[in-house]
Amino acid sequence: MEERTGIQREYVQVRRKENGILTYGGDQGFFDSAKGAEADKRKQTSGCGIIAFSDLLLYLGNRDCAYRIPETEPYLNHVLQQKEYQNYYNTVYRFLGGLPFKGGISSLRLMVMFNRLSLRQGWGMRAIWGLSGKKLFDRTKRMLSEDIPVILCIPMMLLKKDKKDGIRFYERAAEKNGSFSYHEKAYTRAHYVMVTGIVEEEKDSYYEISSWGKKYYMNCKEYDILIKTHFLGTILGNILYIRQRKRKGTK
Repeated sequence: MEERTGIQREYVQVRRKENGILTYGGDQGFFDSAKGAEADKRKQTSGCGIIAFSDLLLYLGNRDCAYRIPETEPYLNHVLQQKEYQNYYNTVYRFLGGLPFKGGISSLRLMVMFNRLSLRQGWGMRAIWGLSGKKLFDRTKRMLSEDIPVILCIPMMLLKKDKKDGIRFYERAAEKNGSFSYHEKAYTRAHYVMVTGIVEEEKDSYYEISSWGKKYYMNCKEYDILIKTHFLGTILGNILYIRQRKRKGTK
């Protein structure tokens, strides 16, 4: 038996231009570096953090009209066409200040800009970037239980000896006995994903994630080991932890 904690409504979907397949979240691959300008090349190779931030705002706006903003209003509550999502992404891209660094947008930038947006809109929410791995799992589970998807970063490897290290993404398949098997489909590092659920099984737990417009699973123990055994791993690899500010007079 498994227990799942996750978001409560349909995640962001985009209809791919080339084949009509619906995605699970945005995909930086929408920007074709072979045909696009230099900015599009940067979006394709380093735009995963902005994809995650874009999807977060879409999901919040779809979930509750209180979180709708002018930037998301035209794109809410329907399946987006790929061109629509690209236009929306470019709006968020400009709001965040683009991609000044080759490695992508910094986690601190995501935190600052979310808090600026929350203050502008009067959401009463505040984001912090986690610095320790001790609370990461519990904080992720708490946000999901409050129907907030979680931006998670897989750290870049700073030391030369670690350059090839990363994390596995899995797809899962149902077995005849009702259990699930997990099959490796990708291996990556220095990458933002969106956590949409946590699946807790008898032996292992998995983060259900959106990456490159697909649903994958990431083993919680493997991620924990990765961030705790690499230089600055728990700082570079962590989550954007969003919580509702307490009102005065409440505990």
